[in-house]
Amino acid sequence: MQKLIELKKRMRTVSNIRTVTSTLATVSSAKLSRTRRHAAGMREYAESMRRVLQRQQGYLEELNPRQLAAISPYFAKHEPVRTITLLHITADRGMCGNYNQVANRLGLEFAERRSAGGQQLSVIAKGLKGERYMRRKSTCEIVHAEGWTRAGVAEEDVTHLYELCTGRFLDGQADEVWCLYTRFHSPMKRTPRLVRLLPVAAERIAPASERARPPQRWAYEPSFEEIVDELVAMFVRIQIEDVLLESYASEQGARMVTMEEASERADKSLHEMRMRFNRLRREVITTDLIGVLFASQVRTEEEQRTAEMQTEES
Repeated sequence: MQKLIELKKRMRTVSNIRTVTSTLATVSSAKLSRTRRHAAGMREYAESMRRVLQRQQGYLEELNPRQLAAISPYFAKHEPVRTITLLHITADRGMCGNYNQVANRLGLEFAERRSAGGQQLSVIAKGLKGERYMRRKSTCEIVHAEGWTRAGVAEEDVTHLYELCTGRFLDGQADEVWCLYTRFHSPMKRTPRLVRLLPVAAERIAPASERARPPQRWAYEPSFEEIVDELVAMFVRIQIEDVLLESYASEQGARMVTMEEASERADKSLHEMRMRFNRLRREVITTDLIGVLFASQVRTEEEQRTAEMQTEES
């Protein structure tokens, strides 16, 4: 009987866990459905802006680094590179498989590699999991840390991170600004990536088909410098919003898949425990029936002996 009580408690516990995991999977699925459309659109927008910059490559290639820096400070290269700021994007909580672990390990490897090269690394942490990991495992300075809002990627968060990253670069506190995020492919596939946000790279290798074409001549109004300056600043901001959306979609996809798998394991455990519970219950009922039959038989035998004794006395 004690085993039945303990098993029933375990079944109640697993059932509660199954309810939680199923709810989390449903919530993550809804958030992913909303975010992945936004992320796909932002990815296309960022690629379109990148292609616009690439079309002006012929003009940019004619300029030396000093002239590029005069057009936009985001082109300015600081050499040698002594200080680096890393925008480290993770989640605020777990229950999303190895999403945080893989990103944190890549961030730690990047920090150790840069420190071994004599460079000083500072971290802007978006997500509490990344902040705690980098504080515990690395010697990097955490210059800023913030969590995620319930809305996911908010416009205020994008603006704030954009001002932090560009501000450190323009003030000379960082010679380069890098970003660690997770690119979303599908709920089952995610890829952690390291990209350099600043300075913006003006170099590219054009495909052979483009190199064979004669360079196009463009007419700019108001001017090439003003247009490129505004375009580059907008491009950096769009990149930050893009990596935030990609990371948030990856987090929700990882949590949805993990919670669905956890729900399936809970269902399997509940099925096995119900089978065991029913088997034990049958055993208990059988034992009780045997005990009742044995007691009835003993009582019948006692009544027979009593009757025989009364007959002999009479």
